[in-house]
Amino acid sequence: MATLWIREYTAVPDPFVYDRYGRQGVGAPMAQEAGTDQSPVTFTTSTQSSAFGAGTLYIAIIGSSAFHYVVGSNPTATTNALKVPADTLIYIGVQSGHKIAAIAAA
Repeated sequence: MATLWIREYTAVPDPFVYDRYGRQGVGAPMAQEAGTDQSPVTFTTSTQSSAFGAGTLYIAIIGSSAFHYVVGSNPTATTNALKVPADTLIYIGVQSGHKIAAIAAA
């Protein structure tokens, strides 16, 4: 059985930064801490998380083993969905009230 950890974020830092010469550039993509952790989701077959909270714009996820995932109002993950390698942290834009479903990779 695998575990998926999920952290919700309601904000991201300003993506436009200025260097010491006043030139505008784009900063590193990152979430604004502090986020809110959901209870970990254990899965083998497709399993849904709790619904994302009000104001959640992004989530960070990491799994203890390789998995496939989908996001939606009532998602069901299949092995045709995007695969994420074990122990890989990724950030995903989401909508409040939606959920993520994960299934173990074959």
